[in-house]
Amino acid sequence: MGSQALPPGPMQTLIFLDLEATGLPFSQPKITELCLLAVHRCALENSSTPEERPPTAPLPPRVVDKLSLCVAPGKACNPAASKITGLSTAELTAHGRLHFDNNLANLLLAFLQRQPQPWCLIAHNGDRYDFPLLQAELTMLGLRGTLDGAFCVDSISALKTLEQDSSTSEHASRRSYSLGSIYTRLYGQAPVDSHTAEGDVLSLLSICQWRPQALLQWVDAHARPFSTVKPMYGVTAPPGTNPRPSAIPAMATLATARNSSPSLKRNRRAKALPPRVPGTSSQEGLLAPLGLLAFLTLAIATLYGLSLATPGR
Repeated sequence: MGSQALPPGPMQTLIFLDLEATGLPFSQPKITELCLLAVHRCALENSSTPEERPPTAPLPPRVVDKLSLCVAPGKACNPAASKITGLSTAELTAHGRLHFDNNLANLLLAFLQRQPQPWCLIAHNGDRYDFPLLQAELTMLGLRGTLDGAFCVDSISALKTLEQDSSTSEHASRRSYSLGSIYTRLYGQAPVDSHTAEGDVLSLLSICQWRPQALLQWVDAHARPFSTVKPMYGVTAPPGTNPRPSAIPAMATLATARNSSPSLKRNRRAKALPPRVPGTSSQEGLLAPLGLLAFLTLAIATLYGLSLATPGR
């Protein structure tokens, strides 16, 4: 597991993350799409975006690294989720998309390793959805420690603080802090390509460009190790594995070994003997016939002695 300590200095790379999936947490969802967009902190520090709310959404920084993939979930998508995201299991399978596997886990790590450290994953509602779902997918592969070198923050907490600090309205705490609601309040229009992983990542980046300096300070102060994230749901061993074999196969293996050993032949001969009476020892079994023999010998000797003493003989 990774370090539980505070971040070693300011976050150097902000990696904006969004996941689309088959459903809500209670359904044990699987990822259908993911997008990561990596931006160096200097891209935000040098941003010319004014601190007041700009009239339009700013363009993303020119220097970014982006990874966007669709994933076959291996289970049916909830119809409501398919309607929102535009993805279905049948469509993903028809397009030859692969499952979340070891290669994808290694790809995520390779993407992070190309960025200056420390890394910080930023996702909207990440603490309740994106982070634990990603951790569950990795854990199911036995790769929970893959992203332990990263840190993470939930942008809802950050943006709620920043927006409330900049607002004089007494109703600020009652506002919706969904991604679309914040974007519309800031830029006067709905975000583009909502509920696609890439579209939501770009919308989140645009929102974070609103007050970049304050955002960076918040991230540096509140980032926590990704290793502290618990999987969204309990996981079992991947199909085809049997880390703890049951006692029945083990006993069958032992019986097979015994069938090929000389001791089994002795055991089989022993099974042909009469059953031993419970509570008797082997010595007691021998004394019984010996006692009978002694009694018969004594009786014969007595009769022979009497015959010698009888008159006429």
